[in-house]
Amino acid sequence: MKALADHGELGAILPADGGDCEQVLAQFAKAGIDVNALAAQLQDEGAKSFVNSWNDLMAVITSKSASLKQAAAG
Repeated sequence: MKALADHGELGAILPADGGDCEQVLAQFAKAGIDVNALAAQLQDEGAKSFVNSWNDLMAVITSKSASLKQAAAG
C-alpha cells in the first residue's frame, strides 16, 4: 500500500451500475471467451490467493507472538 501511495495512480471508480460492463463482456464472448468459465476461474484464483495470504499472515503473527513470549520469559 505504501508503494501505491508513493507511486501509484488510481483511475476513476467503477460506477454503481457497472458502467459498460455488459458491452465489454459481450466483446469477450464474441472473441470466443467463455465469460462464465473466466468468472469462475477468477473467483477461484482470488479465493486461493486470499487464503494463502491469510495463512501467511497467521504464520507471521504466530512467529512474532512466540518471539515476544520468549523475550518476556527470558
